[in-house]
Amino acid sequence: MMIFDQLNKGDRALRMLAWGVLGGLLLILGQLWRVQVISSDRYRASLQTQSFKSVRMPALRGRILDHNRRELVGNTPRYRLDIYLDELRPQFEAEYLREKRELISARKAALASSDQDGWLTGLWNRLRHRNKSVRLTPGDLELLQRQSRYTVVSNTVSAVGSRLGTRLLLSEDALHAHYLNRRFLPLPVIPDCNPTQVAQITEQAWAIPGVALEQVAVRSYRYGSLAAHVLGHLKRDDNPDEDREEITYHYRLPDFVGAIGLERSLDTELRGTAGTKAIQVNSQGYRHRQSEELLTAPQPGRNVVTTLDLPLQQAVEKALNTVKGGDERGAAVVLDPINGDILAMASAPGFDPTEFLSPISTARWEGFHNKEPERPMFNRATYGEYAPGSTFKVIHALAQLENGLDPSETVTVRPNPADPGHGVYYLGNRSIGDRAPPGDYDFRRALIKSSNTYFIHYGLRLGWERLLGMGHQFGLGEKTGVGIGEEAVGDFPVMEDIPRRGWNQGNLANVSIGQEITVTPLQLAVAIGAVANGGRVYYPRLVHRIEPYDLFSDGAPEGVLAGQLRSEIKLPLRYFDLVRAAMRDDVLDDQGTGKAARLPDIAVCGKTGTAEIKGNGRKDKVTWFVSFAPFEAPRYVVVVMIESGGSGGGTCAPVARQIYRHLKDAELALTKGFAGG
Repeated sequence: MMIFDQLNKGDRALRMLAWGVLGGLLLILGQLWRVQVISSDRYRASLQTQSFKSVRMPALRGRILDHNRRELVGNTPRYRLDIYLDELRPQFEAEYLREKRELISARKAALASSDQDGWLTGLWNRLRHRNKSVRLTPGDLELLQRQSRYTVVSNTVSAVGSRLGTRLLLSEDALHAHYLNRRFLPLPVIPDCNPTQVAQITEQAWAIPGVALEQVAVRSYRYGSLAAHVLGHLKRDDNPDEDREEITYHYRLPDFVGAIGLERSLDTELRGTAGTKAIQVNSQGYRHRQSEELLTAPQPGRNVVTTLDLPLQQAVEKALNTVKGGDERGAAVVLDPINGDILAMASAPGFDPTEFLSPISTARWEGFHNKEPERPMFNRATYGEYAPGSTFKVIHALAQLENGLDPSETVTVRPNPADPGHGVYYLGNRSIGDRAPPGDYDFRRALIKSSNTYFIHYGLRLGWERLLGMGHQFGLGEKTGVGIGEEAVGDFPVMEDIPRRGWNQGNLANVSIGQEITVTPLQLAVAIGAVANGGRVYYPRLVHRIEPYDLFSDGAPEGVLAGQLRSEIKLPLRYFDLVRAAMRDDVLDDQGTGKAARLPDIAVCGKTGTAEIKGNGRKDKVTWFVSFAPFEAPRYVVVVMIESGGSGGGTCAPVARQIYRHLKDAELALTKGFAGG
């Protein structure tokens, strides 16, 4: 009252102060009205926003190319149909309330109908429970929420299927797991839309809430199973090594890691650097609309340019498929003896790497990928260990020449009483069969007729140390260093192994003709390359260079040097000339075992081999043809190995002939191209 009395007395200063206070109060009331009434919805939504989710975004994987930069492995767009659960929340809430009301009504009806001993008791129960509330437990409410979500999403999926004219199924467990762990990300409905579905989706103006078509990059093996063992395949990377990551991610988008082949050995280069995006989510875990932020963009992986030649690789695999009507088990390697470059390398049977981008069923794995004896996943070119048979006589011959063999000296092959058309060698009480006919053999004839008697005779004289020493100079018993993980060392002993194994003269006789030792086709190709070039053993090169994904970027290519010398066999060139001439005659001479590889316009030099495989109650043969061409200036090494073949000359030499035919035709086409230009 005193304040009002003073105001009435006309105290001007006090009156101004009073109006100022009143104005301030009105301003505060106006702001409260704006915040609590006008902007209430926006602030309510803002209060729900509580955190960010960091998401790892895999980079675009680098491509794998042949030496002319023709793409062998790349990436193609795949269209995926997704459902965003956050856009279906109003429907979740409406469905939840509807199902809740139905459940309460049903339980009330159940209570009212209980205990009906008569019409009077039933009437009393209905009156008693009519206004009584039904309480739902937390478990009831959680189940209702789960059911309502599934009903809404399954109805949406059904609507999508109806539009596309196909039946789509939704797993309730999968939906529940996605809702609990990653509801801020879309739920894939169709992981791989076919072109017809993409056209239907894009041509129609869809009004189905929450449904969106997304484009993702998928690994593409352009030629299916071609060079699959070299290129390799991917596998899902669901359990990454988080210690390698600088950021702890809440979620990782689907990613893949190399499993075998170049995809695995160069995974770091091909994989690139992952990016990061932040997704703002509310307290319920849903994506906050328009709140996705790219923190770091993914950096694509680098391209790998190989030494492979695409047309030659196709020709090699086609030639292998001619054996046994495509049911072959074998391998072929084409090598450049001048620098060790691998021009083609194949293992048969093969597999399609694309299969591994999706889960493979146990039935498919056991019935195809791991089926014996085919084993399509087994890289026979680098991981298969086989007795070289008579192909080892090439290396054995150089050891003999190094230790004073007179090429003109002859050894007599005795006739085999059990097989008069062929020879036999007697070692004590043991007889060793010889496919060469009886007669006298000098060095040249022994090699082209592949006489066991000749090489056993001189092998026993040569001894373990000098024979094994020559094999080790060619790299036998060691990995070649080709650069893919699937590589075996073979079984080629050192001197210390001989007494430990208890080997005797009988074992030495066997090793002299390529038995009881094992090599890989690639090891043998490297060795024959050294014979062709005069003694230089090169590391085989499979990767030519690694370059940026975008050639116009600032990154510089990283080349892998060709012709990296592993060792050099210090023998007079005339010894190599003698062996090479005998290998030429093995193909050119009508009595030669390799005559099936003969071509009129290129001098192929080769050696056949056949070895027996015994073990696990199984008896089989492995057949070989090792070769180089042309004789005058070797440019190619071709090694062919076939399991369960008839003979090296009958089974493998014709395959090599087809490969050389392609090589010669390719050279002619290149020459004509230059002439025309």
